[in-house]
Amino acid sequence: MAYGNLFHVAFFCSAMIVSLTSIVYTKLQKRTDLAQNHIFLFMNYVVLINSATCLCYEIFESYTRYFPQLKYLMFVSQFLYFLVHTALAPGLFYYVMTVNGAFCEKTVFLKKMCLAPFVLSVVLVVTNPITHFVYYFDKNLMFYRNWAELVLYIIALTYFVVAFCNLMLSWNALTRRRRWSLVYFFIITLIGVIIQLIIIDIKTELFGEALALVGVMLSVENEDDRLDSAIGVYNRNALMMDANHLLIKRKIFHVVCLKILNMDIMGRITKLSNTDEIVRVISDYLKTIVPRYRIYHAATDTMLLLLEDDNKKVTEIETMGIARRIHDRFEDSWKIRGVPIKLSSVILTAEVPKNVHTLGNLFYMVDSPMPKEMENRIISGDDLKFLIRRGAVESAVSEGLSHNNYEVYYQPTHCVDGLKLHGAEALIRLHDAVLGDLYPDEFIPIAEQTGYINDIDDFVLKEVCRFIQSGEAKRLGMDCVNVNLSVLQCMQKDFVKHILDIVNSFGIDKSWINFEITESVSASDYELLSNVVKELKENGFLFSMDDYGTGYSNMHSLFELDFDIVKIDKSILWDAEKSELGQIILENCVHMIKQMKRKILVEGVETKEHVEKLKALGVDYLQGYFFSRPITKRELLAYCEVRNDE
Repeated sequence: MAYGNLFHVAFFCSAMIVSLTSIVYTKLQKRTDLAQNHIFLFMNYVVLINSATCLCYEIFESYTRYFPQLKYLMFVSQFLYFLVHTALAPGLFYYVMTVNGAFCEKTVFLKKMCLAPFVLSVVLVVTNPITHFVYYFDKNLMFYRNWAELVLYIIALTYFVVAFCNLMLSWNALTRRRRWSLVYFFIITLIGVIIQLIIIDIKTELFGEALALVGVMLSVENEDDRLDSAIGVYNRNALMMDANHLLIKRKIFHVVCLKILNMDIMGRITKLSNTDEIVRVISDYLKTIVPRYRIYHAATDTMLLLLEDDNKKVTEIETMGIARRIHDRFEDSWKIRGVPIKLSSVILTAEVPKNVHTLGNLFYMVDSPMPKEMENRIISGDDLKFLIRRGAVESAVSEGLSHNNYEVYYQPTHCVDGLKLHGAEALIRLHDAVLGDLYPDEFIPIAEQTGYINDIDDFVLKEVCRFIQSGEAKRLGMDCVNVNLSVLQCMQKDFVKHILDIVNSFGIDKSWINFEITESVSASDYELLSNVVKELKENGFLFSMDDYGTGYSNMHSLFELDFDIVKIDKSILWDAEKSELGQIILENCVHMIKQMKRKILVEGVETKEHVEKLKALGVDYLQGYFFSRPITKRELLAYCEVRNDE
């Protein structure tokens, strides 16, 4: 075999090995269910077959002088090369159009019309043995190009240019890795084609195409960073990329969001260290309804189906049908490690962007905790408006501090003895230009989830310190101002130091501040909270247990934490009006707390009868609408002036 032939063989063998590696790797990964996967494999098969035919051609050409009959096999090899190779450029075109979603917008007719140039190429190659328009051999078996080969290159270049232009138009809809991987494919392929076109004896075209396909395999086809390996479906990151891609391309699609409400409890029952096995069993069921590549493990307890079809629009009826099948399945138990368990779920369905307008709103759906009353329901349409409301509230929370939208209100507290002013509880309010006035029970849970709660708590404490520093509280006869502590704030490292730094910066007496801890918060970690309370009390602060009677650990909280005041929740007072049993509970609560040498404040005082009842029981302080609703600092000053003048 001549040196030139050996040189060619080296290129063709390299191309075969590289393309075969791409095929085997893709098959081993078992990721062949997407349309783009099929086209990618098709292009690799084209390069593999072309490399094999070119290798055969070189071998047959080398030995035709010894075995003249081999020339016919040489002709067949060259013919097969041209016939198969005409499919590579259309394959690239269809691959790019599939990856960027451009074909979703095209009709079946237009998709087929895109094959017209390819059909022309095939006709030219198939008729070449008769016409010799593409290439021919002279009587010495020398290969010559003819005018139609240029036509083949022009057709291939047309597919190439259209695909590249489409890539540029979809630039923002693709991830950075996909953009540059496809650009790499174009560049390497183009370099290989140009070199072989200029110097026919340097067979770089197939090798360049094989190398380019490896680059695509490693970056576009490889989905390791998109998969939840423990479950075998797409992860949250993949959902973000795919949904964002569809939104940028202005596609209409549907989602079915499945939220498991009792995942943690069931995990403990089945003795699982994590809940992956429960999710895996659920995802295996979902794979019987939709393809694997439509399923996303969006959060620990949440699966999401992204329903979108390149060939037709998924209807709301189809989406609801899938949701009902899932809902019906959750009516039955699931078997995890041989243990039958009952899972509680909520299923949300939405059309994007009709019901869910943005990627942020989609992830509100994924991440939002579900109210208890929505358990085992399918929620869709107008029922999803709470998500939009939540998104608007989150925006208001995040912008509140920078726009000075937060304000501290005060609700006065009074001594039972003479009903003179005792102090006030500081309560946060949020004024939003769009949503109006927002109350803590709506925006505080969102602030805790989004990480803004620390800034809000610091804002309240600083405003209270500023009020105390002004001397107005002392002048009006107050003894203290109550400030609520959040559980997240208490659990933070160096929390006590942080509080001391804020209060010391105002130079006020720490006994003016009475921190309130909600009873349920106290029950979560007694040892840590006990240390926090102890250290702050040693520095002069006062402490109250808030909402006594609403949780499950009253006695433990009272014994473990050194409270100065216990605030009995309004529900205890109001129940005492309704029944004899309620009255007994109130009397016993007051009696027990007094025996423990704690001061008592009762919330929810709204009538004169309430005041008289509590006076008779001997409580210490009262708070409620009988005296005042929560009011601004200016209104508080006016209120106190009037009370002092009476």
